[in-house]
Amino acid sequence: MASRNSTNAEPCTAVGADGCDYLPSPEAAFTMTAQSRSLVTGFLLGALAVALVLAAGAAAALHGGFSARSKPGAVETWLAHFALAHSVPADDRALRNPVTPTAATLAEARDHYADHCANCHANNGDGHTMYGDGLNPAPPDLRLPATQNKTDGELYSIIQNGVRMTGMPAFGAPGNEDELTWKLVAFIRHLPALTPAEEQAMRKANPITPSELEEQQEEDNFLNGTPAEPKGHKP
Repeated sequence: MASRNSTNAEPCTAVGADGCDYLPSPEAAFTMTAQSRSLVTGFLLGALAVALVLAAGAAAALHGGFSARSKPGAVETWLAHFALAHSVPADDRALRNPVTPTAATLAEARDHYADHCANCHANNGDGHTMYGDGLNPAPPDLRLPATQNKTDGELYSIIQNGVRMTGMPAFGAPGNEDELTWKLVAFIRHLPALTPAEEQAMRKANPITPSELEEQQEEDNFLNGTPAEPKGHKP
């Protein structure tokens, strides 16, 4: 039988009757080496790509600072979209909206949206408000495919859990059974078909300051023919 310590035996290249199996064939050794090289090369290239992206992002941040007024560059934009795309667990993405979008359901969600969401997202969903225009990343236009093509579960998770390092906070308790959040998902689906009458109705549910409330009351009094009270008058 061949022995590992035998100096006169031929190198063992396969399992044989003598039980010799301690050396791979030269061809097998070469194949294993090539596979290992391919894996190492792929890992190094991937690590290098990530390092370059991070370095470019850091350089852009140092050059332009961290002001919310600065328009994000291509790297920062890509990283933000990448993070958002991977912020929702796969199980949540597969969830379907259990709420039927009836007229009553949409009306309830519309008022809630106007009170809680419109400050940043605008009544019509375009994101152009005093707060929305000052955010970076800016709120998306909820009517466009980038939002409408998301699954029900993705929209629910974003509303319910928020998105880190953005202006999107988490609303509601953890879990996937918040009925009001599901109603908001239904309303977001309705935004592309929002009518002028619906948008006008939402203004009554928008939060307003005391000065805006006073101005609105004066306009209503004028339209109704009610005499205006003198400034500073208290009944």
